[in-house]
Amino acid sequence: MNHNPLIRSELRDTALTVSALSAGFSPEHASTWYEYCKTLVENLRKNLASSGRSAEEIEEISYAQCALLDEVALQNLQGSDREVWEMNPMQVHFFQSYNAGDVLCDKIEKLCKTGSANSLIAEAYLSVINLGFKGRYILDEMALQNSQNSLKKMVSGLSSNAVTQDGQIFYVDRKSMLLKSLFTISPIWVFICCSVIAVVAYFAFGYYLDTLAEQTQAL
Repeated sequence: MNHNPLIRSELRDTALTVSALSAGFSPEHASTWYEYCKTLVENLRKNLASSGRSAEEIEEISYAQCALLDEVALQNLQGSDREVWEMNPMQVHFFQSYNAGDVLCDKIEKLCKTGSANSLIAEAYLSVINLGFKGRYILDEMALQNSQNSLKKMVSGLSSNAVTQDGQIFYVDRKSMLLKSLFTISPIWVFICCSVIAVVAYFAFGYYLDTLAEQTQAL
């Protein structure tokens, strides 16, 4: 069985997805985006299974992934895009469960109180918190900080931690490579980057034309 740290690499596409939504990215087709996120969960479960992870680990880790995707999507998507997600959140599709914001916090606190904690699950919980999951902790910053500190201690044997300038924790592997440096570029992210560049160029060019028009009128 493979006991090497896995979660940080398996969650890289999920990290890019929630980062894009949090930054204001609006998918052109909500249904396609929803299906893509379903694929993220399915792939995580398959990869964990092929790595010899237990059924409990697969369930706990993928549940945390669903909770993160649901929370970020429902916070940032608007209108019909949000409605598509709200009709069948990831937690409902995969676990027939609601209230992941409370349930995952309960799971985190239970794990933190367990003497023989599963470090792999702890790594997954810490990862989703660092990627933006808050759940009911949004009302209790101190409880969130306490959970983070407890989880960090549990995963200290897996990897060291590095704090970036924005205060976020990223895992560092044995060669001191930040998690973000492990991200691979997929076609969907090439499309997102190109879209962002196109939007910036559009507004910059529009500003240039407006300025030019004002200067012309002043002559």
